[in-house]
Amino acid sequence: MADRVLLVDDNLTNLQVLYQALEEEGYELLVAQSGEEALEIAGAANPSVILLDINMPGMDGYETCRRLKADPELAKSVVVFLSARGDLDDKLAGFDSGAVDYINKPFQFEEVVARVKKHLETFHREKDLESEKSELQAKLGEGFREFSEESLKDLIAGGENQRVEFKSTLRHNLRTDKPDKKMENGCLKNLAAYLNSSGGVLCVGVDDEGIPLGLGPDNFPNEDKILLYLTSMICNHLGSEIATCIKSSVITVEGNQVLVVECLRSPQPVYFRRDSEEFFFVRTGPSTRSLSPSEVVAYLENRGA
Repeated sequence: MADRVLLVDDNLTNLQVLYQALEEEGYELLVAQSGEEALEIAGAANPSVILLDINMPGMDGYETCRRLKADPELAKSVVVFLSARGDLDDKLAGFDSGAVDYINKPFQFEEVVARVKKHLETFHREKDLESEKSELQAKLGEGFREFSEESLKDLIAGGENQRVEFKSTLRHNLRTDKPDKKMENGCLKNLAAYLNSSGGVLCVGVDDEGIPLGLGPDNFPNEDKILLYLTSMICNHLGSEIATCIKSSVITVEGNQVLVVECLRSPQPVYFRRDSEEFFFVRTGPSTRSLSPSEVVAYLENRGA
């Protein structure tokens, strides 16, 4: 099915120019001459990309864009503004209303074609990522769980296994009584292994015997700082692109705070990177194991990556 591109401009000549620029690209082209008409057509056709004039009588482009983005069915359509006004304030107003790009008039055929093609690539890439996430969650049943104190106590009571691991702290070494990146590394290795395997849950603030110790030794001022620190660790050393596969929360168990980090199986291989080195971890039973380069190749082939 061809991509749908909606062209919106109150000037018929401009519409003809845009149509002429894109008609050889194989898209299904739709046209509207007002914001009201654009909303009606978009609601019926759900276009992938909308080229939207700013200055139109009645509903201008900014308001049209805001209404498009307020509709859950149309919010994912990529909006690119068209205008002869190219000052910074106009562009910022366009981005604030939900547009992602800006094409100046008079149009250059090559530029219009290139911009539309690039935004369609991004549109489809994001759509594919959403589809992968949905498929992943379907394979794992209900996806992420909503832990209560009781359900977390039950999980901890079952002990460590292939999909459950305990860590006493996130960053503090209890033996030396100092912050230690070895503690961070231990947590990140487990998360990488879960992401590369079948998913799992890391409970931080719980000792090896399954006793909740709380997060006091890590000395965070509040829950938000704990979660922010964890997010920073993950982005810096595992990659921000796997954020959709990780859910973290702080839950109180028997009066002690426990950081619960749940991982789904990542659709892409996840590498742990630190100090100019790169490692690939998987879960083997209740432990985490680093694979050699040749083992990684074999593992990914069997995994279907």
